[in-house]
Amino acid sequence: MKFFSKVELLFYAGAFVSVFGVAAIVKMIHSEDPLPEALGPCNLDTGACYLQETPKRFNGATIQFEDGIRLNRRINTTLELPKAVQNAQAVTLVLEGRDMYLGVYEYPLRKLPDNTWQNHVVVPLCTDERMQWVLKVQMVDAMGRDQEWAYLFDIENPNEAL
Repeated sequence: MKFFSKVELLFYAGAFVSVFGVAAIVKMIHSEDPLPEALGPCNLDTGACYLQETPKRFNGATIQFEDGIRLNRRINTTLELPKAVQNAQAVTLVLEGRDMYLGVYEYPLRKLPDNTWQNHVVVPLCTDERMQWVLKVQMVDAMGRDQEWAYLFDIENPNEAL
């Protein structure tokens, strides 16, 4: 039976810690961000996104993609805020893949006189057959506090052979 020297033991212990330490760091970096508590679905055909079971202050927050949600098109997109958060200072839509990283797309919205917020949004094309997207709304309210809620939608790639 072979006994290891102190140098060999230190080498193997260091290698063990290094391998599992790197794995832990990679997992931490690439782990999914938790979704906000306030979450709702989007209807691809109508382009309507609404919240379900939300804190009262977000009741009535809706997003409307004009003419539905489509891939690789600039879509006029409008956010309507509920009365509880009408005096928001800034609102940004953040689009990112849920299960696959395709980048983070930020769309600062501009406020219109009727308390709706608007910009054009592009949903990028993915080469997979189906892609799940998270559309987060990041808002700075009238008191300067950050607020966030999100919408989820799955979209199929019409060109599966890409």
